[in-house]
Amino acid sequence: MNSLFLILILQGLPAICWGLECYVCSAQANNVDKCVKTTIQCRETQDACRTQIMWKQPEFWQPRSERYHYVSKSCDRKDRCEAESASKGLKCMRDWYRDWHCIECCQGDRCNYYTTLGAGTTQISMTLLAFVLAVQFFFRMRS
Repeated sequence: MNSLFLILILQGLPAICWGLECYVCSAQANNVDKCVKTTIQCRETQDACRTQIMWKQPEFWQPRSERYHYVSKSCDRKDRCEAESASKGLKCMRDWYRDWHCIECCQGDRCNYYTTLGAGTTQISMTLLAFVLAVQFFFRMRS
């Protein structure tokens, strides 16, 4: 039983010990290729993944004034990301006929895979560790 407990603990430790991992890309036309294949290990002060989505006219002039999506992903601090997301306010009204700019924040490894679902916190590793510790405690109390 002790070896089973040790194996379960060792499987849960890497997720706790290593830092947050987020997808990263900059000003991509869509959420494929680079935006879903490139990840980075965040700095220890960065506790959230950030996705920035823009629908706007290009910086250069075009005859028909077409608008394009721009997707950027990175690591950020949760408080700063949420403050910037809240500051967008009316600029984040996803209308097809005008420019808009939205920022989404999430916590958890690679939680910024999707760009419009607003992924929440993922706490599976901590839950697994708590469960294993509770089971081990229960079996030790029975013996």
